[in-house]
Amino acid sequence: MNRGKIMTFSMVLLVLISIIALSGSVSALNASIDFVKVDGDAMEPGLNTVQDLERDNAFEVRVKVTALSDLDNVEIEAMITGDHNDRVSDVTDVFDMKANVSYTKKLELTFPARLELDQYRLRVYVRDRAGDELQQDYYVQVDTARNSIKIKSVDLDPATDVEAGRSIRAIVDVKNYGQKDEDDVKVEFVIPELSLKALPDYLDIEADETKVSEELYLRIPVCAEPGQYNGQVKVTYDDGDEVVTQDVVIDVTESPVCEANQPAAQQPQQPVQPTQPVQPTQPAQEKTVITVGAQSQELIRGEGGAIYPITFTNSGSEAKTYVVAVTGADEWATVKISPLQTVVVGAGESKSVYVYVSAKETAEPAEHSFTVDVKDASGNVVKQIPLSASVVDAQGEEKSASGLKKALEIAVIVLVVILIIVALIVVFTKKKDDEEEEAEDEISGQTYY
Repeated sequence: MNRGKIMTFSMVLLVLISIIALSGSVSALNASIDFVKVDGDAMEPGLNTVQDLERDNAFEVRVKVTALSDLDNVEIEAMITGDHNDRVSDVTDVFDMKANVSYTKKLELTFPARLELDQYRLRVYVRDRAGDELQQDYYVQVDTARNSIKIKSVDLDPATDVEAGRSIRAIVDVKNYGQKDEDDVKVEFVIPELSLKALPDYLDIEADETKVSEELYLRIPVCAEPGQYNGQVKVTYDDGDEVVTQDVVIDVTESPVCEANQPAAQQPQQPVQPTQPVQPTQPAQEKTVITVGAQSQELIRGEGGAIYPITFTNSGSEAKTYVVAVTGADEWATVKISPLQTVVVGAGESKSVYVYVSAKETAEPAEHSFTVDVKDASGNVVKQIPLSASVVDAQGEEKSASGLKKALEIAVIVLVVILIIVALIVVFTKKKDDEEEEAEDEISGQTYY
């Protein structure tokens, strides 16, 4: 009797559990998934076969499904989840399916460069508006290329408009997404329309490391036409075999300096009186404008350096040659001039020379002055440009020196306190000994009867 009741209760409980489970489940769609291909390679469901895919790529996903009955408002979705930065997914447009007819749909999954290297589940869903669906899981291993450098950001200053004749600065944020460390990664900043090219920077970047370039300067020609120019940041790596670029837009405004250098507009000619002699026309004066960027910069002793851009703008009708030299910096700095000490500036052109100065380990932390001498083709000095550099210690050394000084001060204070305590102990000890001696003398002087 008890046994029968128990069996009856168990059956009822099983039915209730089944009803509850069915009420919260999704009905299977009356269709089948025939195959899933990623870039033409057929995928196998489950963990038996794991497909290797490289991040920073887009992959075509083809899904073939067959309807077992007429179905309306069907969609197919492919997705990868599990990365904290990105959700990778794509879904088709809604379509209708006829019984016993197969349909092949194309989707695209883009794996971003920052996707973490790991194994992911690729889920393919086929579902209709009512919520009935099919799901099939596949597994992929997200890998990365052997060499992969990306430009994360470009910081321009000024960020909006730059006046002709002034300099624009670019700082480039670069990340190595590849498997290998990269040496001598070349970072360039150019404006092809103006034939301008900044002094490049070279970086050594370990795998999965981000680095920021030095400041890259370009000086806009003083008489450049106002308007928008397309600049470009170019990063070359893997021994020059790989190049990645990013375009930037530069808005150039008109310079009043150019207007001041232009010849005055011709006035209407007055009839010449026979009795008045005609004055000879003076030829237009031709000259080269030489400008420099920041004239004073800070240098960390024994580390890195600073760039002083010098720009030549030839407003004349003939090419001119200049030679750039630096004096007064040999004792405390290392100086390089790029691209060459000799610069040839064509008529109406602007060209820049970059003076790179780095402070030696032996340089004294102080304000140092030096001079850039500009000579013409005959060797005559046409301009002397005074510049300066403030040499400072590295931050770590300053903190270390400050910490050492503080430690010495504390040690001196502790030593003084110890000496005071010792002196007090000596004084109290001596006083106590004197009192004991006086007491003994009094006792020795007494007479007993």
